[in-house]
Amino acid sequence: MELNLYRHTYNTRGDRSIIGDLFIDGEFFCYTLEDEKRADGVKVYGETAIPTGTYNVKLTQSNRFKRLMPLLLDVPMFSGIRIHGGNTSKDTLGCILVAFNTDYKKIWGTAEKYLTKELKEAEYVTITIEDRCLTYDKEKKQLR
Repeated sequence: MELNLYRHTYNTRGDRSIIGDLFIDGEFFCYTLEDEKRADGVKVYGETAIPTGTYNVKLTQSNRFKRLMPLLLDVPMFSGIRIHGGNTSKDTLGCILVAFNTDYKKIWGTAEKYLTKELKEAEYVTITIEDRCLTYDKEKKQLR
């Protein structure tokens, strides 16, 4: 199974987060939210988006959340990167949040259990993360 995450909306005021679209085998699945992107090689613990690239994904039991969750493997400078529900960057701690709704500032309506169900069926899962930059202008309420 192939997951593709296309980051596209960088919020520059207030909650400095990135909204993206998650696809499963080429079909749109849900929206994502991550912490802000920083310059290559710069990482602030719990406040930095993971680097673009392709990573293996494995379902494992989370000690923190006490449930089966997707885990990204071998992410440079990061460990314990999960895919789970949440609404803003305050909920991420460096993880990828997934939900079915967005206003391009936050997300809501968790997609985590549905994603986990999809991944249970797969023998092998990868995620490719790409930047496709847009910025949400809060005053004009539009993407640019």
